[in-house]
Amino acid sequence: MMGEAVVKLRLLGPILGLFLALAWGINFDAQSQIKTGKYEIRVAGFKIGDMEAKLTQSGLQQSLLIQSDVSFWFFGKIYLNHEINCQYRDDQLILSQVTSESNKGDFFSKIEWNENHYKVDAKTYEYENNKSIAQIIEGSTAKFYFEKPNDGDFIVSETFGLLSKVEEIENDVFEIEINGNRNRFYYTGQELTKVVVQNPIKNYVIQKVN
Repeated sequence: MMGEAVVKLRLLGPILGLFLALAWGINFDAQSQIKTGKYEIRVAGFKIGDMEAKLTQSGLQQSLLIQSDVSFWFFGKIYLNHEINCQYRDDQLILSQVTSESNKGDFFSKIEWNENHYKVDAKTYEYENNKSIAQIIEGSTAKFYFEKPNDGDFIVSETFGLLSKVEEIENDVFEIEINGNRNRFYYTGQELTKVVVQNPIKNYVIQKVN
């Protein structure tokens, strides 16, 4: 009996050690799969807000979170808190939710995969869209902050629920049209360094903070 107990203990030691090593490895991998990027939002050279982009990767699951806060004076105080939350599985968009809180009102947009199509319920300032999307979506504006697109890709705007074709207008500069406005994304290698967002009143720039 004593000999049997000793054998069991000797076997338990390596097994326990392997378990702990795997547990530490999983924790390390989970931490290494979180990426963040910080940006400033500027109009005519003046800073009006901040943005943070965060990607969490866990196996085939991707979670993307884009948060921005804007405050400026334009014939009165304007403020906006904007958040995009996307969930991907095996490179397919499963769910996106956008919340906007501002002194022009609060808005919410949602795109959700439902068996063979996306159900769209998009509401933002002076805009609504409930037209479903019948094709699989593999990219959206939030992904631009972590993955350089390819010329000819189709992506979706999480806020408007509209598909847009990506055009590489020059080396490492990509353009998409969303609801009549053309936005440009500038890359240095694989890193997104600047976004120029077209606006009917005044274009604004999202600049990477080093």
